[in-house]
Amino acid sequence: MVSSKFFHEICNFIFTILLIMVSYQLISLVFFTSSVVQTLSSDYTKPAISEEQVTFVSVDLDEYLSKYKILNKPVYDKWTVYERRQNNLNTALPSLQHYYGEKVVYLTFDDGPDSENTPMVLDILNRNEVKATFFITGNQAEKNPELLNRIYSEGHAIGNHSYNHVYRDLYKSTSSYLEQLHRTDEIIKNIIGVRPRISRAPGGSAGSFTKQYWDAIRQEGYIEVGWNVSSGDASHAKAEQIFNNISHQMDNKFLWSHAIILMHDGRGHDETVKALPNIIKYFKERNFEFRVVSLETPPPW
Repeated sequence: MVSSKFFHEICNFIFTILLIMVSYQLISLVFFTSSVVQTLSSDYTKPAISEEQVTFVSVDLDEYLSKYKILNKPVYDKWTVYERRQNNLNTALPSLQHYYGEKVVYLTFDDGPDSENTPMVLDILNRNEVKATFFITGNQAEKNPELLNRIYSEGHAIGNHSYNHVYRDLYKSTSSYLEQLHRTDEIIKNIIGVRPRISRAPGGSAGSFTKQYWDAIRQEGYIEVGWNVSSGDASHAKAEQIFNNISHQMDNKFLWSHAIILMHDGRGHDETVKALPNIIKYFKERNFEFRVVSLETPPPW
């Protein structure tokens, strides 16, 4: 009996020690996780940026656009579509005058931000003192919030390119398409404090948009931005071919007043990065004006 009682006491003692050790580990994990979350939150604070660098759409769009001339600057909204509706504010945009120059080019990049290609694209743009437009997906913004901050703070334009870029999800219905735009708006606003008013349909609107899609995005105040010059980089072309694709299409002088170049900075597009310096050089040598996509950018065709 004595030995049996002693054995039980030893077992209870060991169990207590093990319980204390496990509890200590759990408590440590909770505090560690809390500190990591706090660190991440402080790392991705919303960047400070002035109205000299971008145009902010605040409350009443008609009143705002009547007071301020929109120049060659990105345009962002301080309100989401949901917030505008909650506050009985306009969602649709008023009629806008499009900008046609003698020689104008818009460099646009889809599917980022990517941890490998987007920083290199930004470095090249900065060295050449050129601004561009990035149509980003929500899932990539979630993965790379620091790159979205950098795009924004360096004065480039940001557009909404859906959440996941999966056609079977996007184009099931107008509501499913708008849900992805809204979700991406929220992600962008949580990172940089504002959301874009421009969007680009993955794969382009042709063949995917019906009249219902066009009516829906106009009612919600999105400007759909297509392209009229394709780099062909989606087909895994080499840098030289990407450059040649663009330069050959520019023989069409109709495009000179508003050439909107489609490129990609997503994963697997390192050849686009290699081609970019020569693309910029080509347009600079021909005295093209580089602009970011804004509310005054014309339709491609």
